[in-house]
Amino acid sequence: MSLQRFINKERLIWHKRFIPSLIAGIAVAVITFFFEMTASNIVMFASLGASAAILTHKQIHKLTILRTVIFSYLISLSISGIILFIIHHYTLSFSIAALIAVTLATLTMYLADVFHPPAVSAALAFVLLDGGFWETIVIFFSVIILLIIIKLLTYAFYYEHLEMDKFMQEFKKIEREEKKKWKQMIND
Repeated sequence: MSLQRFINKERLIWHKRFIPSLIAGIAVAVITFFFEMTASNIVMFASLGASAAILTHKQIHKLTILRTVIFSYLISLSISGIILFIIHHYTLSFSIAALIAVTLATLTMYLADVFHPPAVSAALAFVLLDGGFWETIVIFFSVIILLIIIKLLTYAFYYEHLEMDKFMQEFKKIEREEKKKWKQMIND
């Protein structure tokens, strides 16, 4: 492959990935305006950035649909809530709390078949936050709403082959037959 051909190929890849990358970056930048820069929020923003990048991916996969992402973050919130309850009522070091948060979040996501790696770090961020109940809930729903907006913008500006009426498919569990249908839609 000649150098010019390589550069043209790389330029094409760059052009195809610019819009989704911009959508992910803007989304994370916007949410940082509303929250303080604390350790827990920085971990949450890192998790959110990774989720945003995954959601803007062109390939439809179990890991890139909203159903998986939303349920994963919900699992992280639930597990971190239990851990925070234990921390407040019993003596538990942060190291042990982190061990339990990451282990239980990962295991529960695997068992529920909704594994989304950035949500595992969100469990740790929720434990670090140790704020009030309502503050945690507001952050959780802010993240979920932002992720839905990211996916909507990705459909609107990037997925030329997917119509907006297919957006509700994002909330369904992808089975083997559905995976074949998605691949067929992408290839058409």
